[in-house]
Amino acid sequence: MDTANEAQVQIRLVAKQKKYEIPDAPIVVPQQLQRYGLSEIVNHLLGHEKPVPFDFLVDGQFLRDSISGYLKAHDLSAENILTLEYVESMLPPTEIASYSHDDWISSIATASAERFVVGSYDGIVRVWNAQSECESELRGHESAVKCVAAASLEPTKRSKVEIVSGSQDQTAIAWGSKSGQRKALYVARGHTDSIEAVAINPANTHFVTASADSTIRFWSLAVPKESEDAQLEEQDVAPAAKKRKGASAITKAAVGTLSGHVGAVTSVCFDTDHEQHVYSGGWDHSVRTWDVASGVNVATSLCDKVVLDVDYSQHSRLIATGHADRAVRLWDPRTSDNTVVKLRLTSHKGFVSSVAWAPSSAYMLASASHDGTIKVWDVRSRTPLYTVAAASASDADKKLLALDWQQQSLLLAGGESGSLRIHSVNSQYTDEPNRAHE
Repeated sequence: MDTANEAQVQIRLVAKQKKYEIPDAPIVVPQQLQRYGLSEIVNHLLGHEKPVPFDFLVDGQFLRDSISGYLKAHDLSAENILTLEYVESMLPPTEIASYSHDDWISSIATASAERFVVGSYDGIVRVWNAQSECESELRGHESAVKCVAAASLEPTKRSKVEIVSGSQDQTAIAWGSKSGQRKALYVARGHTDSIEAVAINPANTHFVTASADSTIRFWSLAVPKESEDAQLEEQDVAPAAKKRKGASAITKAAVGTLSGHVGAVTSVCFDTDHEQHVYSGGWDHSVRTWDVASGVNVATSLCDKVVLDVDYSQHSRLIATGHADRAVRLWDPRTSDNTVVKLRLTSHKGFVSSVAWAPSSAYMLASASHDGTIKVWDVRSRTPLYTVAAASASDADKKLLALDWQQQSLLLAGGESGSLRIHSVNSQYTDEPNRAHE
């Protein structure tokens, strides 16, 4: 490369992944270099026979222009030494399987590395294994299943309850193994409208449900020895729910009710660092923080549009939300100013129905939309890393309603087409254990 007449700049190349470390002494490179040219330099310094693609970060943001373009955009002098952090590029997600359902898929939860739980509008909860076999069809709801959650399988946190599902029939059902088969262990009653979201805390002791009746209810996960009908008589239970109280499964009543939303509550999740805290979103354009022990709404953040989904990252400690204005928003629940959105990501062409943080990364986020696509983001950039469309023509442009990760190696999505789309993801894209945004 003839660099004699080119503008140059000193850069320092650094990596957090030890296997890619090189001496961080400054080197002189042409300012016109972009990602691919910089990647060639790193591979040369590492002595790689087979090149590894890298991305480059400057001050926490991906370099999507030439070095010269970055310097001009940020009004920086070429006389300064520019530090570039390089990370292994994520490979494009690839659809590797598709499991067919008879009706729309409303929700997905990863039960383990080998099992996926799927809720469907046909009222059935299905458990699939990695061999494309449907292990169980759990029937008990009288209307569409809107949400599912899977309990932790860690030996120290094992619970009799494996799965909790919520439905338009206003009930949540806890499922577990009895005599070698998955069956309903109890039915949680108390909501007066459709249950839209459910989440189980990491300790496997409690779960929460969010409903179109404007409330969130807090429940013990434990299986009661007898029905708690007496407590339900004191609650405002819908007539339709009362008619079903004669069902054979044990009835459970809520420990507490969280009230404050105006209109339907669409989504709910636990703060995995502080399990007494729950985050919720709803039709009232708010993202709320709750203390479930006291039942207090401790913080409220407002935005312009309906909140359709919410997810919390234990690595970045940020909340991601999906919205009806086609945007993904990031919030920092630790800040005192609850009206400020930390980042707004726009690329989808339809409602963002589901968001999910990658399990092992502070930066990687996935979103699913009514436009039929999945987008994978690194939140250090405002543009998506990849946009994943359906591999099958019959699934193209069909609304996606649900999304979940499986240990960062698989990405699952489903919706209007009834197909559970399973994508392989580059599992090398992980962060060091230290927290981001401390």
